[in-house]
Amino acid sequence: METNKTRTGWIDVLKLLGILAIFAGHLGFETGYLHDFVFWYHVPLFFFASGIFAGGQSEMKFVDAVKRRFSQIMIPYFFLVILNMLLLAFTTDQDLMTFIRYGKQFVWGIRNQMPASSLWFFSCIFCTWLLFEILRRLLKKDFLVIPAAVVIYFLSITVFPHRPDQEPSWFWNIDSACYYLIYYAFGYALRSKLLAPRREAYGFKGYLRLAGAAVLAGYVLSVYFKDDRIGAFLYRTVPAVELIYPVVQAMLIIYLNVILAKILESFRPLCLAGQETLWLCGNEAIVKKALEAAAGIAGWQIQIVGALPAIIYASVMAVMILKAFLPAEKALYQKCRQYLIKLGIKWA
Repeated sequence: METNKTRTGWIDVLKLLGILAIFAGHLGFETGYLHDFVFWYHVPLFFFASGIFAGGQSEMKFVDAVKRRFSQIMIPYFFLVILNMLLLAFTTDQDLMTFIRYGKQFVWGIRNQMPASSLWFFSCIFCTWLLFEILRRLLKKDFLVIPAAVVIYFLSITVFPHRPDQEPSWFWNIDSACYYLIYYAFGYALRSKLLAPRREAYGFKGYLRLAGAAVLAGYVLSVYFKDDRIGAFLYRTVPAVELIYPVVQAMLIIYLNVILAKILESFRPLCLAGQETLWLCGNEAIVKKALEAAAGIAGWQIQIVGALPAIIYASVMAVMILKAFLPAEKALYQKCRQYLIKLGIKWA
């Protein structure tokens, strides 16, 4: 997995908030308003956060940059695929041909078309990075990349024969990468402002910021309760607003998460947990099976109803992965890495 020598604490917290939202959203419709709400923004949040640090391979040759990024994302993907295949072998009663089919599905990596479908994110974020890097190197000027990403987004929702955010069908979710590229680009465009040292705001500016945050929180609350009157008005009065308003809505919710992440970044355990979001994502199916098995042994049945139980359960899933699974998984990962290095196969 990728490790940075210097990290920004609030971005790690932001990613943790995103993965908890994903875990909670995958618990089903019984979680009430929370289910639909998190699907507005949780995936775009990760592309936005990743885009903040885009361009780090600018000094590298393109081929070398691709190799490095592939080793950071896709090699861990295949490692986690093997773990999830082993899980399927021990928890399902399928024949050999079914497992061969599972293997093919994992190789293609298409969202909703493979077991442990949360693993789709690995190939999609890699393809998004690749598309963005190609644009940066071809266009030469950063200010041209943003409109290019916007154009690609509009093409993905108007020209593609399917909705790439809901029913992707291309290898490694390249179609989804075209859709989410706009959030990646926004993260890149706002990186200077977001990473600039924070200055304390006093007097009028402080009250203005506080009022703005309160208004934003009120708007997000209206979205949560499905009472977004601003959106309803725009949909009635502005032609084709449905093409861009979901992006605006997602960005506003993401920005509220940024504010919350900056408030929480002083809690070191949250920052450390947020550094492991790829591992958390890759272990979602594993921890669910483990918790269900443990509950079954105890004679219990897990049923999550409501938003607060969903958030608590998602947090339990994250803690269990971090404390029970990751130490052994990372040790095994490093053993495999060392073994392959001895065979002459290296990765970052």
